[in-house]
Amino acid sequence: MNHTEKRILPRILLGEVPRGSISLVFNGHRIVIESLRDISNSGISFSLNQQVAVSQKISVEYSDAHVKLEVFGRVAWCSKTDLRSPSEPLHPGNYLMGVELMSPMMLFAVLPKR
Repeated sequence: MNHTEKRILPRILLGEVPRGSISLVFNGHRIVIESLRDISNSGISFSLNQQVAVSQKISVEYSDAHVKLEVFGRVAWCSKTDLRSPSEPLHPGNYLMGVELMSPMMLFAVLPKR
């Protein structure tokens, strides 16, 4: 299933996952975010290797040597994807997830942009 663009607010493409760690946390689970996609004034999207239920309350945690940040939100959508760079092999278990965040600009400030 391919993701259909529905967001009205402009997106800013994110660069590679930063040197620190970035994780999705919910119900006692911690999943490392392997691939960031973009961020806007309302949320962030990224790839995971497992599906998470829509409307699930979550937090996104980022930490490095200088910063520890936790931003709260909810899963807005999660779909199986075949999005990848042309040189990257398809990983059939990947999911693309959109998360509505309460304070996305706090996270935006510490993430690398393209």
